[in-house]
Amino acid sequence: MTKPALTIAYSVLADGVSRVVLPRARQDTEILMLVQGSGDVAPQRQDVRIIRLKSTGVAVSRNAAIREAAGEVLVFGEEDVAWLTKGLAAVLATFEDNPRLAVLLGRANDETGALRKRYPAVREAATIWNSARVGTIELAIRPELIRRANVTFDEGFGAGTENFLGDEYIFVADANRAKLKCDYFPITFSQHPKDSSGNRFGTDADARARSTVFDRVFGRLAPAVRVAMWLRNPGRFGSLARGVRFVTGAFPKLPTEVR
Repeated sequence: MTKPALTIAYSVLADGVSRVVLPRARQDTEILMLVQGSGDVAPQRQDVRIIRLKSTGVAVSRNAAIREAAGEVLVFGEEDVAWLTKGLAAVLATFEDNPRLAVLLGRANDETGALRKRYPAVREAATIWNSARVGTIELAIRPELIRRANVTFDEGFGAGTENFLGDEYIFVADANRAKLKCDYFPITFSQHPKDSSGNRFGTDADARARSTVFDRVFGRLAPAVRVAMWLRNPGRFGSLARGVRFVTGAFPKLPTEVR
């Protein structure tokens, strides 16, 4: 079998498989369904390969995708993500033109066609200083180089864990530490609805998770980086007390939250 150019890997719970809207089948594309949870799951198409996982958490699922992907390029999908054909073609062409490129950060739009964030207009290196806002559907990787460097998603972060965000940013930071080439390109290749149920800005849970992410990425420098982030946008934390806790990392123990 010819090696596929692209692997699209979906991280889903068993009861969400039927809600995934798959892209049109292509000979150069394989689709992985990383399924967590119990329930009967059957492949919907011949180009779909289902992998059952007993563990939980999206980072676990993404690491399984890295191990299993046969494609030259791997992107990560979710239940409500749509793929832009021209954008994916541009991503593949960019990897082909840049054989050392291991991690590509791109853009996503919403259902109206508007970009979901303020993105740079030109190509630039993706580093620990400018990649904190990267989302899963804005990320494309060359799995062969990632596997060779033994870079993985930190399974202590991401949806399904107490630190429910930041796993993508940590992945980019670790790829940088492994001396892999990571770049941002102004390519829009995915689409996601504007509203996100994972948005917890202004809560203790959000501030605590973000504080922990900066500890993971910056180590002893984390408090200084958190101060700079807080001063740049103090209102995002909702209160002065919460902002101080974000900077210091001194959070009270909270009851287990519903995820």
